[in-house]
Amino acid sequence: MNPSLPPSSAPSRPASPGLRATLVALVLLAVLPALGLALYHGLDQRAKARDEAKAAVANRARSLAAAQAEQLAGTHRLVESLAATTVVRVIDPQGCSLLFSQLLRQWGPGMANILAVSGSGERIAEAVENAGDAFPPGRTPLGGVSFADRDWFRQAQREKACRIGPFSLTADGRPVAVVACPALGWDGEVKAVVAASLTLDALGRSFAATPGSPGETGGVVAASGGLLARFPEASPAEGPNIADTPLGRSVLRTAAGSLEATGLDGEAKLVGVARLNPQAADSPAVFVAMPLAEAYAPAQSLLFHQMAWLVVVGLVGLGAAWFCGSRLLVSPIVALVEAAEAIGRGEFATRLTTPSRIRELARLGRAFNAMAGGLMERERVLAEKTAALEHSNQDLEQFAYVASHDLQEPLRKITSFADLLAKRCAGSLDETGERYVAYMVDGARRMSQLINHLLAYSRLGTRGAAFAPMELAAALDAALDNLELPLAEAGATVTRGELPTLVADATQLTQLFQNIIGNAVKYRADRPPVIHVSARREDGGWTVAVADNGQGIAPRHFERIFRMFQRLDTAKERQGAGIGLAFCKRIVERHGGRIWVESEEGTGSTFRFTLPDLEAGPA
Repeated sequence: MNPSLPPSSAPSRPASPGLRATLVALVLLAVLPALGLALYHGLDQRAKARDEAKAAVANRARSLAAAQAEQLAGTHRLVESLAATTVVRVIDPQGCSLLFSQLLRQWGPGMANILAVSGSGERIAEAVENAGDAFPPGRTPLGGVSFADRDWFRQAQREKACRIGPFSLTADGRPVAVVACPALGWDGEVKAVVAASLTLDALGRSFAATPGSPGETGGVVAASGGLLARFPEASPAEGPNIADTPLGRSVLRTAAGSLEATGLDGEAKLVGVARLNPQAADSPAVFVAMPLAEAYAPAQSLLFHQMAWLVVVGLVGLGAAWFCGSRLLVSPIVALVEAAEAIGRGEFATRLTTPSRIRELARLGRAFNAMAGGLMERERVLAEKTAALEHSNQDLEQFAYVASHDLQEPLRKITSFADLLAKRCAGSLDETGERYVAYMVDGARRMSQLINHLLAYSRLGTRGAAFAPMELAAALDAALDNLELPLAEAGATVTRGELPTLVADATQLTQLFQNIIGNAVKYRADRPPVIHVSARREDGGWTVAVADNGQGIAPRHFERIFRMFQRLDTAKERQGAGIGLAFCKRIVERHGGRIWVESEEGTGSTFRFTLPDLEAGPA
């Protein structure tokens, strides 16, 4: 739509799609539902990828723990079998040594030594001599040292059953667990005890043989919080006990599964936990920890690609919607707004010449052109009526001036001749005749005053000064100066609040205050008048109040007092033509406000009038 010629000059076009159909097409083009579904799918896939990472780390910890548990079970079966062999039961040191050494070589990593002791705790034989502290606590040199004080020996002898001890650190810092079984004689007494010591070397080799993500670490934590082993060996640790670290606390309170915790290096980790012996409350826990960034990297990558596709599709859809919307909706509406603004500026010849491709907007354009034509015709008629009214006002003003001037002359003659008649007939007229002459003179003078008031009233709207910024307090001061004598005679007190600066005719506002305050003095009660002038800001303008403590006005006269020549008191001692408040109403209305009164008889009156915010200039 372009504002130019009337729509009749534009060629007719075929039917256009409806506005609703166009909006639906734009929404479908933006593929908002598809984008939302894709986003939901991406988030769901990321959640699944995270769950898979948690399951993987938990499974890795569980497989490591299961392998170590299987080694413990195999060692138990081996030691139990050895305890039943003849070489042990007959206490054959040489045979035991050969058998133990051969089995240790076949077993591989994870078993430190195999030992047989007599029923009294004396060493019989072992697979590796001087193998160090393979049976904690304390180093036990070969020969002469008794094992009777060892927990595994005493428990096996006392219970006459196999015993699998917990892993504990030896003096040289190696984690060792002892599996011991008693060898019983025909009489059921313990003849010897066979023990095998296991380390966590096999677990470390299993961890190294199946490498995980970069930065992955693992370890074994005892129930007391002691760090029995860590993988790889160079991974950071915070001393032999990690019970008070975030990682240690998390591992110790988790039976199995995965969790997120701060690692020993201070980095956020995804941790898998499993117990070597889930049935034992004091079972050590195997943990595998990998950095969160690495653990969730596939999930984050998947979400990133999903979001990238969403952005691409969204940008393409929004770009297409932007282009089509601009061509089909924005451009026609902008043209319509510009044309409406031109009409608002008074350019009624503005028209929309290019119809929109949307049926509803095209109809709106035709309606706008019809409205503009109607406004143009009404503006022409209004201009003619305004010109006629201005001409009539000029004629009325001239008539009022001429009438007042022509009426003043005979009134002056009546007054002059009445004065001459009174002087000539002084003493010859009776009391009635003198009273009649006085009535005639007084009536002529009052008539002259009424004519002057009417002329002034008619000129309020045409002879007023241009509006300009002025101090309302200055107008009040001027009015009080004009009323100085009656205020002093009545003993009146006039107070004021803070009065604003506004744009108005200062002379007419002075006249406004003078009429209202003059009435308050004229219609005072038996006590001295007290008058207060105040103003408050409200509704984009000012409300001014003039309150007095005079006689008050009955509510039925609230409207009447603002009409011309309406007086509520006809006492001759109170001069006036009953036109003062009509003057006030005319002045306030010229300024765009309104005036009213609030009063009760005997309590005083408050006249209020509004003065809107106006710009300086003629009015």
